Amino acid sequence: MELDPKGETPRLRSEPLIDLSNPGPRPDRATVRAGLGQVKLVDTTCRDGEQMPGISFTCGEKVDIAMALERLGVEQIETFATYNESDRRCAGLLRERLKGTSVMGWNRMVKADIEDSISRGVDAVSISTDTSDIALASKLKITRDRQLEMLVECVEFAKGHGVYVCFNAGDATRSDVDYLVEFAKAGKDAGGDRFRMCDTVGVLTPAGSSSLVSKVMSSVDIDVEFHAHNDFGLAVANALAACEAAAPFEGRTLWLSTTVNGLGERAGNVPLEVLVMNLRAHYGVDKYRTDRIVPLCRRVEKASGLCIPLNHPVVGGNMFTHKSGIHVDGVLKDPTLYEAFDPAMLGLSRRIALGKHSGKASIRHKLEQMGLEVPPEAIDAIRREVGASGERRKRDLTDAEFVRICSRHLSAAGQVGCRSRSEKGSAATGADVRWDD
Repeated sequence: MELDPKGETPRLRSEPLIDLSNPGPRPDRATVRAGLGQVKLVDTTCRDGEQMPGISFTCGEKVDIAMALERLGVEQIETFATYNESDRRCAGLLRERLKGTSVMGWNRMVKADIEDSISRGVDAVSISTDTSDIALASKLKITRDRQLEMLVECVEFAKGHGVYVCFNAGDATRSDVDYLVEFAKAGKDAGGDRFRMCDTVGVLTPAGSSSLVSKVMSSVDIDVEFHAHNDFGLAVANALAACEAAAPFEGRTLWLSTTVNGLGERAGNVPLEVLVMNLRAHYGVDKYRTDRIVPLCRRVEKASGLCIPLNHPVVGGNMFTHKSGIHVDGVLKDPTLYEAFDPAMLGLSRRIALGKHSGKASIRHKLEQMGLEVPPEAIDAIRREVGASGERRKRDLTDAEFVRICSRHLSAAGQVGCRSRSEKGSAATGADVRWDD
């Protein structure tokens, strides 16, 4: 926020909306902003998103989602390319339909999988294994030395086919850090282009994310990807902490893994829409089309069958809905009082809800919005009945219910009913009044 030349009215500026600078061993704000120019997104809705229980996308839906991601500006899309014939066909279609966005096929650390992905025409592959001691002992049943040998073999094999290679440390955040560095060095020396660190069970804190990214990037000269899960609700915070930690490493790219609407295993992954708006509002990263976010999220909502919660950050139905009388009065005077960013950035508009805690400002606004006129002396009585009705119904009122309340109060005052401004001169009952829903 800043003041206008007269020093009175708050207004938005092109700078980030929130000042994140604070004492501590973090890079200064200028360094963070400069470094974040090197952030790129890899969206894994078509892979990790589909691993969410109850979700299965058709090939057509994946293509549709991927094309929408490309329009938004996402640099890379990760998909299954080997599990079944549908995945194989879809990987090829994605590569064919996308104009400039990279298509990465996900694979186990198995040469046959990698070869299968490459045969589908993808330009990049991810090679995944788990590096924690518990995974090595209980799941993979191999030693660290053998895992490093397999990593080198697979990375060299993939690079021999001329594709971009990301090699993945699953459960990285529960792995021995020294071994993680050794793993990253081995993959880089074999020709790998990027090292992915996965917080597979979502156990990191922002401080832990920052420390881990700093340790790896200071030890190995390679681009890094941070893949967070949301088991403790910290996925976005951890991703932003990773951004700040990576900022001082000039010439290096930090890739952030996302899914639309936060789909993914268990509690899901980093929600693309939330991360993009955080990068834009807090750090000034404006290379992604924010006006494309809502259509994309609705598209994935429909394809997944999983409704976006009303209180979901950024795109939830309540994001720009105001009901409390104090808040409505404030937001109508100056939207920046109660809105972190302009809803127009998303192609949205604010909504005033009527219910238990509505004030007179809400009533006046609703009447204005619907093109209705009532005597000023009726406003307070309408407000009281709106509040009582909202409490009784345990929900907000519909437009039709609001019109009926207005009509009753006008009738009680000896008038015929609500009149729209377009209907002045002719009597109209509440049932006759038309409005936009």
